[in-house]
Amino acid sequence: MPATVSQVDASILLFIQNHLRTPLLNEIFRFIANYGLLIVCVYAAVMLLWDRRKIFPFASACVVSGFLGKYASDYIKHLIKRPRPFRENADLISLTRPKSFSCPSGHTTVAFAVAFIMWRILPKKYSVPALCMAALIAFSRIYMGVHNPTDILVGILVAYIVSLVTDFLYKH
Repeated sequence: MPATVSQVDASILLFIQNHLRTPLLNEIFRFIANYGLLIVCVYAAVMLLWDRRKIFPFASACVVSGFLGKYASDYIKHLIKRPRPFRENADLISLTRPKSFSCPSGHTTVAFAVAFIMWRILPKKYSVPALCMAALIAFSRIYMGVHNPTDILVGILVAYIVSLVTDFLYKH
């Protein structure tokens, strides 16, 4: 990553650490980081009840999008091999310490891949909560100090591309 991008990432992470973190928010974002993907999946399952005629196509689209997002993010992580921000910046205190590479955020990619496919298939009023939860998951990864903001942006971009591929497969 260019030095200026890394400097901006570090500045944002340190600002959040020094000005936004509180014991209560730490617990809230730890919960979102640990269970947010499950919440998105449960929400998608509840949305299946929305129109029973579309259960299988909708469920399969969500599963395919999620798995493609996971596979793509893992593959790209091994290509980029960007270290976690707490490994590059001694001033950053991470609330958890994953061992894998940082870019893109796998949590963000999977959450947005499912949310974007919901956005494409369901009426917007049903898909907006999934997008909001995906955004909370993405922010939780920055808040926890395990991803740089650019890792999140790359994850969202990968998720968008995955949702396009899934939508194409879903319609054909």
